[in-house]
Amino acid sequence: MIVDGRLLQLGAPGELVAAPVDPFVARFTGANVIPGTAVRSDNGLTEVVLDEGGTMWSTDLASGRIALTVYPWEVALSREVPADSAVNHARAPIARITTLGNRARVVVGPLVAEVTTSSVERLALREGEPVVATFKATAARLLPLA
Repeated sequence: MIVDGRLLQLGAPGELVAAPVDPFVARFTGANVIPGTAVRSDNGLTEVVLDEGGTMWSTDLASGRIALTVYPWEVALSREVPADSAVNHARAPIARITTLGNRARVVVGPLVAEVTTSSVERLALREGEPVVATFKATAARLLPLA
């Protein structure tokens, strides 16, 4: 991928999605990109203090200014914080729901989640109503900010 005459990353589309090396490449391939500051912790995870407020976690090792990236299909939605292994939770009102065939993109705080339209109906998701967007630390990739 060449941007402004500079080669950012070379690879097949699947490789760009699987392992973007730059926040621009991650955003271009559809990822949520959230700026913050990474701090290594004693629990084997990296804590990310988000610029917008709040904290998230990643299994990637990093420190300093980073972009936390996670793809919409890795983000689950629920009415309450689920009792599962995911450690990243963002509670916020739904800003927008966009239906794309049998899928829907749901904007919750700094995240876009991609779920099935049957999940939207089953959870009775409506714009303006609060939900919890959740994803695992293993789904969060940390990329350096320039």
